[in-house]
Amino acid sequence: MERFQNVKAGIANAKNIKLVFPEKPDNDTIGSVLALCSMFKQLNKKVTLPIERLPQKAKQFLAPEKKKITITLNEDVAEIYYEKKEGHVDLNIVPKNDDFDTKNFSWEVVSEKGENKEGQINEPIDLIIILGISRFNEVEKLLPTDEEELFACTIVNIDKNPSNENYGDINIVEQYPLSKTLSFLVKEMKESVFKKELFDFLIFGFFSQGSISVKDISTIKWLVGNKGSLDVYFEYRKEQKPLWAKYLEVAIKNISIKENEEIIFSYLPNENNDDKEWIKNVLQVSKIFREWIIPNAFFISFQENGETKTIFYSSLSSIMNSITKKYKGNFKETGGIIITSKEPKETMEELKELI
Repeated sequence: MERFQNVKAGIANAKNIKLVFPEKPDNDTIGSVLALCSMFKQLNKKVTLPIERLPQKAKQFLAPEKKKITITLNEDVAEIYYEKKEGHVDLNIVPKNDDFDTKNFSWEVVSEKGENKEGQINEPIDLIIILGISRFNEVEKLLPTDEEELFACTIVNIDKNPSNENYGDINIVEQYPLSKTLSFLVKEMKESVFKKELFDFLIFGFFSQGSISVKDISTIKWLVGNKGSLDVYFEYRKEQKPLWAKYLEVAIKNISIKENEEIIFSYLPNENNDDKEWIKNVLQVSKIFREWIIPNAFFISFQENGETKTIFYSSLSSIMNSITKKYKGNFKETGGIIITSKEPKETMEELKELI
C-alpha cells in the first residue's frame, strides 16, 4: 500500500520522532503506542511521547535502556581487548599506526544523547505520528510547539474514526483497530527483523478490546507466526499466563479462515491425552472462539484417548445439515462434537472441503 510505503520512508528519513495520542487512550491505542516505541527503539530512532498519559501498568514496558558508551578511534586498529580488574574494566585498543595521535580518539554516551529524563528530545522533530485523534484542533492543544516547528515536519495521522478530518501529510483512517493498522505498517517494514515484544504489544491491543472481528484473525495469525504471544496481555493485567492461552496461540497459528462466510477452522497438535486439565484447556480455547471472535461457525480438532474429536459451533442450518449427514458424534441444535479416526489436521482439511 502506497500510504504505508510513505510512512515507511518517513520513518527511514527521520532521526527524531514524536508520538501523540489522546489523554485517556484505550487499550488498542496503548498497544499501538508500545508497539511503535519498540519498533523505533529497534530502528535506533529517538522518540518522545507524553508518558504521563499512559497508565502505570503500561509504563513498565517503557523502562529506559542502560547508558551506552561509544569509543571512536579514527585510525586503523590492530587489536581490541578488555581486562576485568577489581572494581573496574580496562578497554585496550592497539592502533596499527605507531605514531598514534590522541586527537583521533574520542568517546561519548550515546543511548540518551539528545533526551532528558522526561523523554523529550532537545532536537528538531522530523516526524509526528498521531494515533486516534480525529480533529486537528485537539492535536494543537496536545502539541506544545510553535507553528514553524509543526509545519516543518511530516505529520502522519492514523485513526479508526471515519469522521477524522484527514489533517495529516499522510492519512491512514480505517474502521478497524489501530493494532491492525500498525500490523500492516510493521509488515511493510519487511527488511527489518523485529523482536518478539513488538508483536506481543499488537496482540495485546487486539485482545484488550473484548471482542475480535473474524476479519482481524488473519492479521493476528501473522503476529503469532512472528512469535507474538499473549505474554504482554497477561503481564499488563498482573496475571499469570494460563495454560489455555498457550493452546490458544497454537490454535491461532494453525487457523484457516473463510472470511466471507466468517467460518474458522483450526486444530491442536496430537497430545493423545486423557488428562482432565487438557480437555478443560481445549474447552476454554473453544469458548474464546465462540465468545470473543463470534464467527458464524468454528471447528477445532484435537485428540483424546486415541480418537480425534472436533468441537464445533454453527449458527447456519446448512452447515449443521452437512455435518450430521457425514459424521458421527454428539450433536445439538447449533453445534456439538464430531468424532473421526483421522488426525486432527486431516480432519480439519476434510471439514474445509465439506463446508
